[in-house]
Amino acid sequence: MDAVDSALVDSSLPIDGSVLSETVLSDTMLPAGAADACQIEEPLAQDRIWLISTRRITSNVCCADFEQPRFSVSRLSANGCQTPSSMDEYLGERLPGRPTVVYVHGYRFTSSEAIRRGLRVHREIACRRAAGPIDWVIWSWPSAKEKFISHDIREKAKFTDTQGLYLAWLLKKHLGCGVPSTLIGYSFGGRVVTGSLHALAGGSLGGRSLPCEPVVNARIDVGLVAPAIEKDWLAPQDYHSLATSNIDQLLLLYNQKDSVLKRYWLIDMVRGTMAIGFGRLQSFAPRADGSRIWLRARECSTWIGHTHDELDYYECPCSAGSEMAQLVDDALFVH
Repeated sequence: MDAVDSALVDSSLPIDGSVLSETVLSDTMLPAGAADACQIEEPLAQDRIWLISTRRITSNVCCADFEQPRFSVSRLSANGCQTPSSMDEYLGERLPGRPTVVYVHGYRFTSSEAIRRGLRVHREIACRRAAGPIDWVIWSWPSAKEKFISHDIREKAKFTDTQGLYLAWLLKKHLGCGVPSTLIGYSFGGRVVTGSLHALAGGSLGGRSLPCEPVVNARIDVGLVAPAIEKDWLAPQDYHSLATSNIDQLLLLYNQKDSVLKRYWLIDMVRGTMAIGFGRLQSFAPRADGSRIWLRARECSTWIGHTHDELDYYECPCSAGSEMAQLVDDALFVH
């Protein structure tokens, strides 16, 4: 990745909306036709698609099993047909040098909606990629609305701690197989992603940590769309601060007009609390070796307006599909 396409962010530099605007990708930096619709009929035929679901196991962080979590694993066809599989089979098919991309959906997705969205995002990215085959994993977690929304969203926010620890367990297995991983998260899914990298490095979430040796310098690429992550959580000594010790590149697509993230403070009822996805990021902690992560940031409100819809980022000139495709391809070229 060259300096024209990205910004190297000083981890000691406070970042707010005004500074982020200096690192925004301009339209002239995008590949020609980046906002065009996909031109191929099917996603890359060589890609394998998997569903890993935590919906049938506890989301209570106090009770969760982080020694050997019992995930539900299935293979998926491009049209969503499931074939039951197992974690042993899934791990047995990890190939060194073949990247695995884990996509984590946001709040208020049922199991079937998570599959449809994960397949849609895969298609948007796959038809814009230039490199070889990948494994695409849809991480399906219990985010469907079940209660009055104010109580429900606070409960699901707590679930993200458990999901971050579960995902960290999986990433540890990937690294043991020599598999490069890329993580893509939308809204609360972004919180799961950064939480997992924090937990992988030995950090605690909800008072729990993984019962294994910490991993740092994993150099995992991350793509976040409208992330519902508190603005200072990636800062030194904060809640997800160890995540940056495992991040190589960070792609951030945000919207300073997002009407949902504008009310982010209601989750914890603390006025002034703001989300990274609203364009408010204070600072980054450094990597474990003291170096700085790479940030590519794009402000998308010009095209999206006030909505908090992931697909808007893929369908408008914000070009999430092209940006994520580049992020995924980089894993093949770099690793």
